[in-house]
Amino acid sequence: MTYIFEERINVCKYYDNDADAWLILPLLWEMNLDFIVHRVKQVKEALPAITDFKEILAALRLCNYDPDEVISVFFAMFGDNLQSNINGQQSFEPMALQREIAKKDKKIEVLNKKLQERENELETMRLKCKYLEEEKRHLVQQAESLYDKVAELQNEQAKYLNEISEIKCKNTQITDKLQKYSPLKKDLLIKMLREAHELSISNDKLKVLATSGLSEVGLSMEHLRGMVVKLHSSSKEIEEIRSLYQRESLERKLLYNQLQELRGNIRVFCRCRLDNSKGGHLEFPSDEELVVNCNGSKKRFRYDQIFLPQCTQENVFEGTLPIIKSCVDGYNVCILAYGQTGSGKTYTMMGTEQKPGVNIRSIRELLRICHEKERVKYIIRISMLEIYNESVQDLLSPNGNKQLEIRSQGKVVSLPGLTEMEVMNEEDIKKIISFGEKNRTVASTKMNTESSRSHLIVIFTLNGIDTISGVASSSTLTLCDLAGSERISKTEATGQRLVEAAAINKSLTALGQVFTALKTNSLHVPYRNSKLTHLLQPSLSGQAKACVFVNISPDVKDLGETLSSLQFGSSIQQIALGKPTPHSCNIKLGQ
Repeated sequence: MTYIFEERINVCKYYDNDADAWLILPLLWEMNLDFIVHRVKQVKEALPAITDFKEILAALRLCNYDPDEVISVFFAMFGDNLQSNINGQQSFEPMALQREIAKKDKKIEVLNKKLQERENELETMRLKCKYLEEEKRHLVQQAESLYDKVAELQNEQAKYLNEISEIKCKNTQITDKLQKYSPLKKDLLIKMLREAHELSISNDKLKVLATSGLSEVGLSMEHLRGMVVKLHSSSKEIEEIRSLYQRESLERKLLYNQLQELRGNIRVFCRCRLDNSKGGHLEFPSDEELVVNCNGSKKRFRYDQIFLPQCTQENVFEGTLPIIKSCVDGYNVCILAYGQTGSGKTYTMMGTEQKPGVNIRSIRELLRICHEKERVKYIIRISMLEIYNESVQDLLSPNGNKQLEIRSQGKVVSLPGLTEMEVMNEEDIKKIISFGEKNRTVASTKMNTESSRSHLIVIFTLNGIDTISGVASSSTLTLCDLAGSERISKTEATGQRLVEAAAINKSLTALGQVFTALKTNSLHVPYRNSKLTHLLQPSLSGQAKACVFVNISPDVKDLGETLSSLQFGSSIQQIALGKPTPHSCNIKLGQ
């Protein structure tokens, strides 16, 4: 017999020793299997009106455990009644969202006002500190000049004392001569008396000059002593201002971080690729809502923002501006692009020379903010790698793509041997990225003639030190262009391409599992299920900030992949990362 035309059927059975046979599992037993729970959850998310899991499980048995076929069967059975139930359940959601948005907007307004006040106080403190530094430098210069003047007066005093001692010696000699030679002639005596009178006048003059010089030296010493006391008090005041400045700077960072957390630690954007001849099945009612017409029914999706096909690269980048500033303040930031091959991920992240994408614009904004903060000295290093077939490869290695191993020590993730290059301006970064892209792994698939077969990750390490307060900070900006998320049957991959597709789907599945664990506040988050999630752990935990771009295609042929990408984006909405101490998990690069 041959089974070449027989359809493969999934059946859940268990072996019964008493009956000596394989028996079908009861419904309640099947609900303990992970893949059954996952499929029931898929159907309930797509059809919230169907609440009886037994009915869903019975339909899954009939449909060979295919969730998509079950959803189609329920739509065929219940039709408009099912859709009206769904709409009825969602009628209360906009009112609740409106109230929640109003509360958050009010709180954001209060925080913005408080942040502005703190920034004004910080600027006043900085100006006062600068003024006191200049006054201190001026007082030091005055003290040095007074020290020089005291030294000159002491030299003059020594000179006058020497002259006085010489005059006394001459007077003694004259007295001795007068006693020795007697009787003296009248003319000689008059001459000697005149000289003695002149010497007496000179002696009086020297005494007056010496007294005035000493008094002037005393006044100078008193003035110098007062300046030193004032200088010490100024130093204490400067230290107090420095500590106040440090505290105000920390409070500003905490307020800005709190503001970002209210907006969401993980922000999800959706972007549709431009194609004027396609896309009639997609509707955009607002900037935050997307409707997909599928088999006569409509599915609605909400995101933080939806970018229409006509949106420019500048419009897309505006949503990432707040988290770039968080990176400069010392928080880890991650920007990811998710979607099927050909949906515009690489264009969104890299762009072109004339229309640069999120990567180049983020780097440009990061450099601009760093240059504006004159009181903080920054060192920026770049590294570039790809994850291909679950192996991490260094794209900047001079000896070709060098494979790296991820190591963890506590909550620190490190990549020993990863090449890091210090950069100063945008041109340096563009040259380095261009060099790394030449080493990427690409191949042709049915979806795209030149499809990237790996996840591209560009990491910027930012180390800064405040020259006024002495506070040091360290953070990373991770830019990730994920490989295509389409199913293997869609790409028709074989051989090596099939192995690559399996590795890509495994890592993207692991990424979805991490987001699911974060959303449900699970005690264990499976970061180590793949190299991708293990490497992104510092950017998806603690007080990190993340931004996910869900890219979709307007082509009707890609409707299945579009729905899969949109459901992935919806599943990570409103995820709140944990709040341990700052920088509780950092990535440590090459040693």
